[in-house]
Amino acid sequence: MLDEYPKEFEVRDGQNVTIRLLTRADEDRALMFFLTIGEADRDFLRYDVTDRETLEGWFGGPNWEEVFPFVAEVGGRIAGLAVLHGFRTRWHAHIGNAWTMVGEDWRGLGIGRIMATELFSFASELGLEKLLAEIRGDHLDAMRIYKQMGYVHEGVHTDYIKDADGRTHDLVLMACDIKDYWRRLDEGPHKLKEYVLPTNFADNI
Repeated sequence: MLDEYPKEFEVRDGQNVTIRLLTRADEDRALMFFLTIGEADRDFLRYDVTDRETLEGWFGGPNWEEVFPFVAEVGGRIAGLAVLHGFRTRWHAHIGNAWTMVGEDWRGLGIGRIMATELFSFASELGLEKLLAEIRGDHLDAMRIYKQMGYVHEGVHTDYIKDADGRTHDLVLMACDIKDYWRRLDEGPHKLKEYVLPTNFADNI
């Protein structure tokens, strides 16, 4: 499974994108990448990805009890990052949490779709059955993308999160059956409609 990486794909403008696991050598570039992402695009995360200490657990090789980080590279530059989280408890062992970020210079090329598909493929091989997503309540375009990928609405935490200005927002909970994702993908690209997003799937998926 891990020995399949790195993988190469062609994006919409003809460039090649390499998908591989993030390593310690990427630490400085990963921090710089996250600093280029707007705060509104990062505020759905449960941790500060612009803090070096936060990222330390991501390096030194993947640990399924913690996190599998993937990086998308175009021309030697980090164009996107994707993370698949697992859960340690037995009753959550079939569930994962996944998110993707694409840099502003690389949106519209299909990198988000490539990385999302890789996350679903990796999750399938790990035996996961369901992926979870948490979305700020006013990120409606993001919710539409998740729905197109097979996610369904599962609940809302009212006034659950705060932005940098101290304003509270609802947190929408969504989940996707992995088998349903593959079924939708097999039905054709029209099932994965394209939107331009201001959030973590801020790419023409």
